[in-house]
Amino acid sequence: MNNLHISLTEMRNESRVLKETNSILNYNIASKVYIASLYADDLEEEYKYSENLLLKRFKLSSRNLSKNFIVQILKYLEFIYRVTFFYRKKNIKIVNIHALALLPLGILLKYFYGAKLVYDTHELETETNGSGRVRKKISKFLEKMLIKKADLIFVVSENIADWYRDTYNISRPEVILNAPKLNELKKTNIFRKNLDIKEESIIVLYQGGLSKGRGVDLLLESFKSRVDDKVVIVFMGYGEFEEDIKKSSEKANNIFFHPAVAPEVVLNYTSSADIGISFIENTCLSYYYCLPNKLFEYSMAGLPVIVSNMKEMKELVQKYDIGIIAEEETIESINQAIDKILTLDIEQMKLNARKCAEENSWEKQEVKMINEYKRILDAK
Repeated sequence: MNNLHISLTEMRNESRVLKETNSILNYNIASKVYIASLYADDLEEEYKYSENLLLKRFKLSSRNLSKNFIVQILKYLEFIYRVTFFYRKKNIKIVNIHALALLPLGILLKYFYGAKLVYDTHELETETNGSGRVRKKISKFLEKMLIKKADLIFVVSENIADWYRDTYNISRPEVILNAPKLNELKKTNIFRKNLDIKEESIIVLYQGGLSKGRGVDLLLESFKSRVDDKVVIVFMGYGEFEEDIKKSSEKANNIFFHPAVAPEVVLNYTSSADIGISFIENTCLSYYYCLPNKLFEYSMAGLPVIVSNMKEMKELVQKYDIGIIAEEETIESINQAIDKILTLDIEQMKLNARKCAEENSWEKQEVKMINEYKRILDAK
């Protein structure tokens, strides 16, 4: 019995998919696990993570055509056709889809392969940032019509689970947090060495996508307004704000940029900071209910955190007493939060952060996930 995971990404850094697939193999839920994704010119078409974990990036003949609505449908249909027939003789008995747009394909494969269908939502897709009114209505209609065909639904936060239950009148989905594996980390000094940061400076780390909706511009302006380098910020990642950060770092002595690093070493870098910051902006319901994996990475590294006033993040920070909530999305509020956290018991918050990491680690999540797989496979 084999398992197929389908993603509409190019599988550059899909940590959640890789953690899930490895857990499925480790617990003998499937003999082989296949991952189907989209092709990119700078990536291999096929990749073997291990003997039983195989990735295939599908090179679509329609990929270079225009991006108008009709052509996008043609690309989608080509992807459906290619995936369906490529894996038809692979004894697929569990199909995992990792996006709302893949629900129709997932249902097709459920019946075509005689498989169980797992809908693994990485966010609240019908309520995402930048979704127009028409697109949102179509997405919600599609999800409402098709979601009950899934044998199992995974979501990434408690509030999103409640939303699905209440909105679609379904059983509450299982929450599988996107948390890292347990890791015994030692404090490192990488940022101070690589970026020539003073030993006495307190390093605030922003780790992740440098894109709109994540408070990057607010954080930049906040540190520009601070008068010294007692507290500095390191932005580590990539995205549209990268050049702005680099330019600011040339002018300010408290702003630094570090390129993104490979997932297998990222926590070594995280542990060289003193405080982690996650400043998701309240631009959509998906963000309001989000619980970024970076927050758990900070905890694994024993970092106290500063977070924006998003419901799920706020609840986690308050539950474990691991940091400060910036009440408003303003420069003043960010600066107040930074100044306040410096007056608190940082050492105790570091211990609390480690407790948060241990209680929510991937080892805890995979047990819940595997139990759900066993439940649906045992059901007739």
